[in-house]
Parts: sequence; C-alpha cells; structure tokens
Amino acid sequence: MRRAAAAVALVLLAAALAAGGAARSCPVQSLGCKCGAERPKAPGGPAAPRRRVVCSGGGLAVTPEPRLLPHGTATLLLSNNKITVLENGSFFGLRALEKLDLKNNLISTVQPGAFLGLPELKRLDLSNNRIGCLSASVFQGLPNLLRLNMSGNIFSSLPPGVFDELPSLKVVDFATEYLTCDCNLRWVLPWARNRSAQISERTACVYPRHLHAFPLRSARENQLRCAGAPELHTHHLIPSLRQVVFQGDRLPFQCTATYLDNSTQIRWYHNRELVEEDERTGVIVEESLIHDCTFITSELILSNIHVSANGEWECSVSTSQGNVSKKVEIVVLETSASYCPAERVTNNRGDFRWPRTLAGITAYQPCLQYPFAAGPAGGGSAAEKQAWRRCDRAGRWEEGDYSHCLYTNDITRVLYTFVLMPINASNALTLAHQLRVYTAEAANFSDMVDVLYVAQMIEKFIGYVDQIKQLTDVIVEMASNIMLVDDHILWMSQKEEKACTSIVRSLEKIAAHTLSSNSQHMAVNSRNIAFEAYVVKPESYVGLSCVAFQRRDGGPAGRPPQAEPGAEPVPDQQLRLRCTTGRPNVSLTSFHIKNSIALASIQLPPSLFASPVPSTPLADCKLQLLVFRNGKLFCSTGNSSRLADDGKRRSVATPVIYAGTYGCGVGNLSEPVTVSLRHPGEGADPVAAYWNFEVLGGMGGWSAEGCQLAAREPNVTSLHCRHLSNVAVLMELSGFPSEAQGAVEVLHPAMYTCTAVLLLCLFTTIITYIVNHGTILIPRKGWHMLLNLCFHIAMTAAIFAGGITLTGYLIVCQAVGIILHYSSLSTLLWMAVKARVLYKEATWKAPQQPDGEASQPAPRPMLRFYLIAGGIPLIICGITAAVNIHNYHDNNPYCWLVWRPSLGAFYVPVAFILLVTWIYFLCAGLSLQCRPSRRKDVPEPLELPPRLGGTGDLLTDSGSISVTLNSGPPCPEADGVYSLQVQFWALVTTHALYIALWTFGAMAVSQRWYLNIVFSCLYGVTAVVLGFFIFIHHCVRRRDVLNSWFSCCPSYRNALPMQAYVHPGLAPEDGSQVFIGCDPEAAHSAASSSSSPSSASSAGGRCKLTNLQVAQSQADARPTACPEPDPTDGKITGASRHTSNLHGRRNHRGRTKPCRDGKHHRLKMLRGPSSEHPSSESGSLHNSHSESYHSGRNSPVSSGRVGPRPPQDGETVPSHSEGSDGGRRAPDFAEARRRSASRDNLRQASAAEKEAKRRSYPLNVASHNGGLKGSKYDINLASADSVAGMKTGLWKSETTV
Repeated sequence: MRRAAAAVALVLLAAALAAGGAARSCPVQSLGCKCGAERPKAPGGPAAPRRRVVCSGGGLAVTPEPRLLPHGTATLLLSNNKITVLENGSFFGLRALEKLDLKNNLISTVQPGAFLGLPELKRLDLSNNRIGCLSASVFQGLPNLLRLNMSGNIFSSLPPGVFDELPSLKVVDFATEYLTCDCNLRWVLPWARNRSAQISERTACVYPRHLHAFPLRSARENQLRCAGAPELHTHHLIPSLRQVVFQGDRLPFQCTATYLDNSTQIRWYHNRELVEEDERTGVIVEESLIHDCTFITSELILSNIHVSANGEWECSVSTSQGNVSKKVEIVVLETSASYCPAERVTNNRGDFRWPRTLAGITAYQPCLQYPFAAGPAGGGSAAEKQAWRRCDRAGRWEEGDYSHCLYTNDITRVLYTFVLMPINASNALTLAHQLRVYTAEAANFSDMVDVLYVAQMIEKFIGYVDQIKQLTDVIVEMASNIMLVDDHILWMSQKEEKACTSIVRSLEKIAAHTLSSNSQHMAVNSRNIAFEAYVVKPESYVGLSCVAFQRRDGGPAGRPPQAEPGAEPVPDQQLRLRCTTGRPNVSLTSFHIKNSIALASIQLPPSLFASPVPSTPLADCKLQLLVFRNGKLFCSTGNSSRLADDGKRRSVATPVIYAGTYGCGVGNLSEPVTVSLRHPGEGADPVAAYWNFEVLGGMGGWSAEGCQLAAREPNVTSLHCRHLSNVAVLMELSGFPSEAQGAVEVLHPAMYTCTAVLLLCLFTTIITYIVNHGTILIPRKGWHMLLNLCFHIAMTAAIFAGGITLTGYLIVCQAVGIILHYSSLSTLLWMAVKARVLYKEATWKAPQQPDGEASQPAPRPMLRFYLIAGGIPLIICGITAAVNIHNYHDNNPYCWLVWRPSLGAFYVPVAFILLVTWIYFLCAGLSLQCRPSRRKDVPEPLELPPRLGGTGDLLTDSGSISVTLNSGPPCPEADGVYSLQVQFWALVTTHALYIALWTFGAMAVSQRWYLNIVFSCLYGVTAVVLGFFIFIHHCVRRRDVLNSWFSCCPSYRNALPMQAYVHPGLAPEDGSQVFIGCDPEAAHSAASSSSSPSSASSAGGRCKLTNLQVAQSQADARPTACPEPDPTDGKITGASRHTSNLHGRRNHRGRTKPCRDGKHHRLKMLRGPSSEHPSSESGSLHNSHSESYHSGRNSPVSSGRVGPRPPQDGETVPSHSEGSDGGRRAPDFAEARRRSASRDNLRQASAAEKEAKRRSYPLNVASHNGGLKGSKYDINLASADSVAGMKTGLWKSETTV
C-alpha cells in the first residue's frame, strides 16, 4: 500500500512540473496562439530548438510582444487578424525568426525599423492589407530576406530605392488593384536586372489602359512613360449628379482623388473661376487630407446658397503631369421660378422633343442610334450619346449641343467617317475614289455639312497630288459633282465655313503641285469643270487661245444638253478645252468642230509675260486654265451695292473661266485678256466681272474693276480684263430661264395623244356600265372586276403620261411614284382575280345531295376581292414609303422607285403575281379545251324569241302580259353575251396588252436617242389597241349595251317591241312577276312594290302589271335544266339572270312562212299543250340569249327544233362561280316523267272542251284590223296534276288558260 501511494504521488508531481514548463515555454498561449515544435533545418547533430507560433484568426489588434514568444521561434503566423500598425521594433529580439506571415490584416502604416532585429528572416508576407506609404527605411534589418509579398495593398507606385535594404531579395510580388506602370515605376526594371531579382508573374499593370493586365516584368522601359493627363485610379465627386436646391440651403461637396506625389493638389472652381474661402458668403473650403499616401480628399461647404451659386462646380486635381477635373451642376430655385416651354427641334442629327423645363436646368435627350454606325460617335458610352440644351434663368432655351449624336442622313454619316480617317500617301487614292462615288449623288445632298466635309477632303487630297498624279482626275470630278448641289445648300456652306471658296482655291493649286519638267501638260475633263495646265517658257511664248466646248446630244441648238442628276456623264457630254498657240480668230457662234457647241473662250495676249523693266531671264512658268459650267461655286454671301452683282440683283448667267500663272509674276497687263462667254438667253443689264476672294471679309464677291464689256452677239458676250482671275458675265435674271431648274422634260407627243385615246375608251366603258348597270347582262362580279380593271389601267396611263417627268418637284414626283406603284400592282391583281374566277367557273361542279337536289351555295361578298386587289398594293406602297420616302424619285431621271428598293417592292411582287396569273390562265385554258362540245344539227338561230314552256311567243300586239311564275331551279349567274372561252381569251389579250404597254412606257422614259422614239411609238400603238379592244369587246359587240345607248333616242325606244322583264339576278319563284312592254326601270320599281294591292298601278303608264297564274300541263315533256353554254360558238343559251327576261321582236316586213309558222306555234301554245313542243317542267320561262340578237327567221320553232335537252350522264351543269348571287338545282328526271304521265291521262278527256273554249274567244294576235286596245291575257300555269282548260273571264277581252 505504501508503495502504491508513493507511485501516485510521483505521477501527480511529474504532471504538475510538465504543465509549469509548458506555460513557461509558450507565454502567448493566453492570447489565443498555439505553439509547436518545428523540425530542425539540418537533421543530425545538436541544434537549437525551433518553435512554430500560430496566432491566425485570433482577432489581434496589435502584434504580440517579442518577449512573450518562445525562445527559438522560427515561424510566426499572424494572418487574418485586425492589426493596423507595425511599430518600430515590433519583432525585435526574434533572431531565429525565418518566416513572418502578416497577410489579410488591416495594416495601413509600417513605421521605419518595424522589422529590426530579424537577421534570419527569409520570407515576409504583407499581402492584402492597406499599405499605401512605403520607404527604404521600412525594410531595415532584413539582410537575408529572399521572398517578399506585398500584393493586394492600396499603393499605386513604389518610390525608388525602396528595396535597397534588401540585398538578398530574389522574388518580389507587389500587384495591387491601383498599380500604375508609368515613369515613376520605371526604376524597377533595371533594379531587377542588376540584383538578379525576379518580379512575380502576378504583378501586372492596371493603369494606364494600354498596359492593362500586362505583366510588369515583360514591359520595356520605353513603355513606362508619363505623357498627357494622368490616369487617376480614384477620382470621386460627391454629389456627382445635378443638384436642385432652394435659396438659403446648405450643400457640402467632397472630392477624393489619387495622391501621386507631393505636387498633387485639389482646387475648386465655380463656372471656371477659382473658389476661395469666404465665410461671409457661406463658402468654406476645408484643408486637404492625405490618406495612406494614396488618396487626397478635399471638402467644400456652401452653408448659405445664393442664386449666384448657379452653374458648374468643378473639382480639379492638379499634378506635375497635368490636371483632371470632375463637374457637377447646381440649380438654385427662387420663390418664383420660370419655365422654358416644350419645343421640338429637327436638325441633321435627329428629331428632338425638349420637354417643359425649369429655368436654370439643362435638359438631356438621347440620340437616335443606328445599328451600323461607324466612327467614334458610334462607339462611345451611353452618356456621350446624348444631346443637351440649357434653359436659362429667364426661361429661354439656349442653343443645344448635338455633337455627340450621329447624323440622320446616311450620306452625311459616311462623309463624316471619311473626315475622321487618317490620310497618307498609301491610302489617299483609294479614299479619293471611294469619296467620288458618294459625291456622284451630290444632287441629293440635303445638308450643308455634306459640302463642308467634301471640301475638307479635297483640301487634304491636294497635299498628295505631287506624289499621286491620278488624284487630279478624281479631285476635278468631285468638284464637278459638287456643282450639282442645290444653290441654297452651297450658299449655306459658303457662309458657314467658306466651303465653295476652299474648293475653288484647291483647284487653282493643282498646276503648282503637279506640273514639273517631266510632266509639262495636264488636262482633265468632267461634266461641269474642264482643267488644262501647261509649263510655259516666257521667252518663247507667243500667245494662247482656248475654247471650252461640249458635244451636242440632239437638243435644241444653242442650249447645252442637260445631264441626268447624279448619273455618270457620257464622255461626249463632258466639258472640254481645246487650246492653240498664237492669236487665231476664235468665234463661239462659228465653232468648227462638228456636232459641238462652244461655251466659252479666252485669248491670252503674247505680251502676257512681258516686263517693262529688263531683268534676268524668267524661269519656266506654269499656266493653268479652268472652266466652270456655271457660277454655283461662286456664292455671293454679302449684299453690297458696290459689287458687280449690285446687292444680288444680278446673277451669273454664263460659264466662269479662269486663267492663272505660277512661278512667275504677272501684274496689270499691257494688253487685255479677251474672253467670250455664251449664255442661254438674253438677260438685262449685263456686267463683266471677276471674282475677288478678299472682299466681304474673305467671303468673296464679284467685282467689275478692270473688266469691261467688248461686244455682244445673240447669246454671246465678249469682254476684256486687265488681270487674270475667274471671269464671268452677270445679268439681271428676273424672268430669265434658270439652267439650274431647267424646263420640265416632256414625252414624245405620240404618247400623250395615244394615252388620251386610251383614257377616252376606258372612261366611256366605265360610264356606260355604271349608268346602265340594270340593263347590261353581266354578273355582279364581272361588273365589279371590269370597272376596277378599267379604272386602274386609266389611273396608270394618266399618271404615267402626266407626271413621270416631273422630277423638278420633289413632293409631286414622290406622289406620282407612289400612285404608279400602287396602280400597276392593283391592275395586275385585278387581272389575277378575274383569271381565278374564270378558272373556278370552268371547273365548277354542282355537289349532289342525297335526295338528288343540288345545294345552292350562299352568296359570298365582293369585299375579299377588294382586299386582295386593293389592299395588298396599299400595304406594299405604305411600307416602302414609310421605310424611306426617298425610295421614290431620289435622283432618278423619272418619278419612279429607286432601283434597289424596287426589286423587293415591285419587281418581286409583280413576278409572283404574273406567275399565279399565268398558272390560272393555263389551268382555265386546259379546262375549257377539255370540255365536251355539242354539234348542232341546225344553224344557231339569229334570234330566239321568248317562249312559254320552251315554245310559243307570249308577246302580243296590244297590252302587256304579266305572268306569275312558279318556283323553278335557278340558273347560275353568268355573262349573258359571252361564253367562258370568249371571256378567257379577252382577259388574256387585255393582260398581254397591259404588260406590253407598261414595258414600252418604261423603256420610253429610260432610253435615249432613237430607242426613245421607237418605244414611244410602240407605247402609243399599244395604248390605242388596248383602248379600242376594251371598248369594242365590252361595249360595241354587246347588243345589250347598244340597246342601252339607243334607248336614249325616243324614236328608237318607240320602235322597240314589248319586252318581258324580271328583276335581274332573281330566280323565278312563286309569286314573281314578268313585266312585258315596259322598260327595266319601271319593271324594277313595280316589282319592288308588288306586295301591295295598289302596286299594279304604281308603275304608271310605262308598265302594265297583271297577276295571271300560268299552270303548265304538258304531256311528254322532258324536264329541262338551265341551258348549258356551248363552247363552240361562243354563245350562252341560258343563265339565271336572263332566263327570267323575255325578249321579243315584231317583224312587220318580209314576214315569211317560217315566221308565220312560228306564230301558229305560239297560238297552239296558248290554246293548249302540245306534245310536239314540250315546255319547262317547273313552269319557268326559258329564253336563249345569243351573242348577237338575231331575227326569228331561223327560230327553233320554225325549224322544228325542240327545247333544250336535259344533261346526259357525264355532262356537267354550267358552273355557278363563287361569289354569285344565285344557286343551281339539278332536275329530277324521274319526277318529271311521273308528272308527264299524269298529264297524258287527262289530255284526251278534256280535248273537246278545250277546243270549244279555244274557238269561243279571238286569239289572233296578228289581226289585220289591229290589236285589241287594252286587251289583257292572263295565263295561269297550273300544277302538273290539274286539268288544263280555258275559261271565259268577266270581261270580253279576258281569257284564262
């Protein structure tokens, strides 16, 4: 027991001794640190103990005291704490320390000598702290440091010599988010080379931007430079947005910027004036503070804001490299603030709507962006793409700034891009050719900046003509194109920046740059400018005469030909110069070159280079000549009566000719220069003048000094000048024809005449069909389609002939182009709709119902045809005009679509419409060709009189007969004159003629020379043929149209026979009435009011109405359907619209036996049924209406021809096209046979009674004594089962059958 107790006591004593030793060996354990042993560096042999102390994440605010660390500490980890300062000697005494980790703390200050007493330290990690100030004294006492990590701090540069106290340093990493690789960091590269130190790959530049993310060790010393304004990594102004405050408020400002060196300062400015502290006015400027050698901060306090504080407040950071500033706007509101009204501003940068804005406020509007914008304006930030405008204190808008917005015009944007491009000898010619392409559309320039940009480019190109001779041709061509620009735009560009003067001056310098001993002559021709230059030896000069001329193009003599705006000039239409030496006799009126016209001439005297004082021999001289077609580049912006234009009363009426020398001085000439100029007409008060560039403040103007008129001929004026310059003749041009505007071009006279014939035929047809709509036997669809087709053809022809050449009036020309676009498409679509309707009619088959009755399709509206033929072209034209209204005209020589937009807006839709139309034509033609034809046993009757039940004539010589018809199968609505084959070929012919008319018209206005005349004649012939074809086919060859015309004559109307009339488009139904002996208008009015008992008398004397019920009782009669159109003779024998109309004719002369036989047949029909002449089973009246109304000489009755036969198997009933008003019902042949058998049984029983009744009453309708006046025959067609008979009425002349 005693031994066991002793053992326990020894164990407890050992544990207590061990705990006391541990506490003595790691004193910092109380701070949350952990101590541990570390393996010795060299295994084997006696060595001092190495300890590892870990104090990471403990929240330490200061470094632990060195005396608390165990002896032999080799590694000290102090990361992820809250240490802020490293004081002097913070680690003094840790002589064995080899690794010190201080990353991820809040260290902002490292005092000099902070690492003293660490002779064995090899690794130091100061990353991810807030160290901004570093110096060489910071790293004292670290002679053996090998690796240094200072990344993630806030310094932007390192002072030179900061690593001088680290002789053993091999690897350093100082990457920060503000590292600026400029001249202040250039010393690092040679230091690394000399010390064999390595800069970490992660040390990359952040500033400047061109070195962003570039490894510092890979940079060259010349890349680390200080040029221009410094790029500050930090520059903040609070507040940064516009401030609206009230008078008397308090507003503080704070400005923070990067601190580069001791020269960095912050200054405040108000409206560009330095702000100084003034407590009396409430302006307080705090002293600037520097934070961690990285940031500098200054504060400005406005304690009592006054109205004078309005405007911009600026924080300016000044350094030894330059200044950088930030601005903020302050708006001080008074008690009564005013407003700027809402305003809309439209300029070449866009359309801006400025809202109602408070006085003193600057309003901003976003710029209109373009998807393919080029240049700096297209690639800036969103803040740069804004226009701003300030509302001043008085409530008035100031001028806005739109410079950050792109131009709205495509050409202007491209020209602006050219101006921004750098030009050198390698790309000058390429850029010049590209620019010339855009100046070819100079007639479309709508902004003065277009001329400004071209003038700037020409001035730049002049500097390279000595190296690139080809530039001369391009420059002259561009200047010639600029002369196509509108006069007002040229005037504005001259007034703005002297653009026209710049172009003329550039042209005058060409000879000085291009001519040399190797190139002694140069000539360039263009549409509006001719250029000629020579190298002249003064001692051998004998005089020079030059003539500017141009080829004739067939225009009137004496007038220069007009070129199409923007078109590439034909070589023969270009302006040329022809020069000869000496002093030949030059006359513009008798120019000797064939087919040419002389516009200007100049004669330079032999004494041009003569000097009154003998001197040394003159060097070679450069002589240049220029001829301008007109004076558009010489814009007089002033209004001085002392100049030659006399306050703009006179204008340039002739070409402008220039002569100048270079390399030799020429003063006042002893002999004058003789100039002759041609002008189109005679102006008033001519004056000879030259262009003086010095007057009117450098704007230039015409001066008459030294020039005088010499002679005048018709259209030619000669003058003398005592100096060399740009010379012209000015005249008063009131009422004078301006060459800029020119006369409106006219078409060939044949086109106007033939178009008038076409319009006369078309409008005659339209008016005829509108006025006589009720009497012309044409379906409703056909009527609509014919009128629309004629109207749109007339619209196309009229607008084409009257407006295709009105290019001088932009709005009118655009309207002409839109209307032509619409009418052309609509005409073709109406033809396509008609082709579809014909195809439907040719292929229609009546659907059969289970009971054998054919269904009647419901009428479909005409609106869909109008939506197709009128709506589609309207949509296409609307979209084309909405995208760009300049798609119409846009510098074309005629009012029509521009070529590129016309491909998708016109030619592609036309090709599709023609394809669909021709497919319908092909299918309809094949269907009509494959239809079975019936061979006729007898010739087609010249006239088929109306019949009752298929035979007989109900028309009498006296009175009128009204027949109440029972319901029968309605016939489809179809043309009562022409068959489908005739309609088909008529439409094909009209289609072909219209396409030919359009093609010939387009060629006539687009071709020149003899082709213009040829196509104009072809257009005229086609127009006349098309007009006469439509008029003859739809009017002259239709008897119903002729009857409508002749019915206007009373004599012709009285001679007409009585006609039976049923309202058009209505199928005979129960109770429907036939009006005989009246005109259709009276019948229509009577039919519309027949429901009342008094309706019979409502028609007045024009139409007599009876209500006779006619019953059919006929044996052996075959049921007949509506007659089928005969495809062989081009006639339709029956249709629903015409089966109810009875047409008759009385022949009093030459009545032959067949005619009398026809009369007897009609009498037999009235007396009783006959098996020889069957009638319609349904009791409807049938009438065959032929294409031309023939006489009854060859009627079916007289020739023994029976009524129409029913369709046999395999035959189709004529189609009822969609959209018609009537249906069609197929007959039931079994029912018809049953009814015929029942009538045969009753016929013999009632024969005697019927014969007696027949003889009791006179029915001789052709009595020699004349017809019975006021007699009336009521005919009742009863049902098939009733017994037919005749009964005597109450009146003597009344008979009921």
